[in-house]
Amino acid sequence: MTRRAGAPAGVAAALALAMAMPASAAKLTFEVAVPASTPAGDAVAVCGDHTALGAWNGAGLALARGADGGWRGTLELPAGTTVEFKVTRGSWERVEKDAAGGEIANRRWTVAGDDTVRVTVATWRDRLPGAGGARASTITGEVKRFEKFPSRFVAARDVIVWLPPGYDADPARRYPVLYLLDGQNVFDGATSFIPGEEWGADEAADRLVRAGRLPACLLVAVANSPARMDEYTSARDAKYGGGRSADHQRFLLEELMPMVDSTFRTLRDPAHTGVVGSSLGGLAALDLMLAHPDRFGMAGVVSPAVWWADGEIVKRVRAGSGHAGRVWLDIGDAESTPTATGARPWMDGARALHEALVTRGWRDDADLHYEEIAGAHHNEAAWRARVDRVLLFLLAPGR
Repeated sequence: MTRRAGAPAGVAAALALAMAMPASAAKLTFEVAVPASTPAGDAVAVCGDHTALGAWNGAGLALARGADGGWRGTLELPAGTTVEFKVTRGSWERVEKDAAGGEIANRRWTVAGDDTVRVTVATWRDRLPGAGGARASTITGEVKRFEKFPSRFVAARDVIVWLPPGYDADPARRYPVLYLLDGQNVFDGATSFIPGEEWGADEAADRLVRAGRLPACLLVAVANSPARMDEYTSARDAKYGGGRSADHQRFLLEELMPMVDSTFRTLRDPAHTGVVGSSLGGLAALDLMLAHPDRFGMAGVVSPAVWWADGEIVKRVRAGSGHAGRVWLDIGDAESTPTATGARPWMDGARALHEALVTRGWRDDADLHYEEIAGAHHNEAAWRARVDRVLLFLLAPGR
């Protein structure tokens, strides 16, 4: 684990460099052979850590099917760039698996000029025996489910409210609330993108509350929808689109939060209300707190995709004035591999955002926590390893 008390000079320049394509670009061609069980008509894609591969969004680089039945796609990357990737059929629910149906490690390739990467997919997650059946829930503690919670602004989605131990024992007590984005991944391995890989936020909160380290609180897991990119981003990215978070924010502020406040015994002031998300969800969490400091006084910004829209979030933080609330910000040093210039968009972006927050007035080790985690990747397993510390920083300052 590496803590950074301050960001180095020139971080903004490094982020800008990470977004630019150097002149020494090389062509990288993917050739993918798929199993005979692949449904006819389905698309095939390569998804990875580089923005050109979708930055782990599940869809990645779409491939074209050739007359020989193979799938091919080409992109340009600087020579020396290392990428990690997997093959999907457009989403993580349909990612490749090994011949025994197990997880495979991220594939890895370093560009050394015009290259061709040849990959053979053994099978797919959704084609495994029993893949269509229900999986056992891994939720710990008492929860209230609101399936297909309706909205006038966005698509209906599932919401799960986790209640702390002893909630029913003291009917006069009120509780702080954290809203957790990508909610299908935070409590339950049965609904997570990758089976069994969830944040374990329910187990962490249960353990910490019972130990007296965390104040009893409510956790509200809010699932995403197929329009996740639109919902979680306030600025449009030139390649991926998005930039329609206003509707999602209205859903939270005008529909979901009033329901939670009227149904459960919540503390409704911003000092006791927060939002946590990862990747694009991390951007959405910070967006919500910046735009609505009267509603949210805590933001968990986990592995944020700061590179989105050329680092627009950094520019917006710098352009603003004043600050309020507590911010947890982190990044894993294995979330993206260096380009030929040494730039790493995920890491450089997090450092630039940290620098901007400090410039605006947030203070390290007071109302801001910034951390770079050695060896941590961009996945639920990595976020599970630090979710307890996120909860403690936001909800239990000084404990």
